This record gives sequence, C-alpha cells and structure tokens, in this order.
Amino acid sequence: MVLVAALGAIHGLPNMAHESASKAYVLNLGEALHHELAAAGVKVTVMLPGNVDTPIIDRFGVDRERLPSPFPAGKAVDQTVHALLAGRATIIPDRRMRVAARLTPRGMSIRMNGRMLGEAAANLERAATSAHEAAH
Repeated sequence: MVLVAALGAIHGLPNMAHESASKAYVLNLGEALHHELAAAGVKVTVMLPGNVDTPIIDRFGVDRERLPSPFPAGKAVDQTVHALLAGRATIIPDRRMRVAARLTPRGMSIRMNGRMLGEAAANLERAATSAHEAAH
C-alpha cells in the first residue's frame, strides 16, 4: 500500500496550513500502518514528494522559474515502488530533496516555504483579478 503525503507534511506550511495538516495526517497514518500491518505481511510506504513535476505546481501558483528543475513524476513513482518493495516506511523521491529535508533547519524551511507559498498565493490572486477585469 502506498499513501501519498507531501514533503510539507513534516512541518507546518504558512499560507497552506490546511494542506500541510492533511498531509501530516497521511504521513502519521501511513507510518503507524507500516508497523501495525507488517505482521500480516502488508507493506505500507508513505511517499513524501517535494518538487515533483506534476500539475499541482501550477495549480498552487508557484513560479517554476524560481524552483530547481522538477523531478520527473515517473522516477518518483519508480523510487516509491522500490521503497515499498524494500519495506521502507517513507520515501522522499529525489536525492536532492532528501538531502535538503535533512540539512535545512526546520525553522528555516518553514520560513522559506511560507515565503514561496505567499508569493504563489499573490500570483493566483493577481491572475484571478486580471481574469475578472478582462471579463468585465
């Protein structure tokens, strides 16, 4: 069983508190199930994608130009399946994201992500205002 959370599950995300909280639930559920179901032979792995090339990047209004090149979704899936078969509780696809998650102090990560997501929210608001004005 693979559950998909997000890298933001490991701490609160300013400007997306609801999203990081729901992903934290998935992470905690999956880690608990990983241990609870092991005796029955059921493998559970939680995928914590960070900068994976999916439409969510655009939906959140994040400026792709300011991100490192996104990790291909197919490779993220391959790494997740490998982690599941190896019996790992969690996987952060992309070595760059794993290293960044380990080395970036929690407070700094919260501030950096909050700033990025605040800018993304402003981008979405500007786009919605422009679309509204163009329609009228």
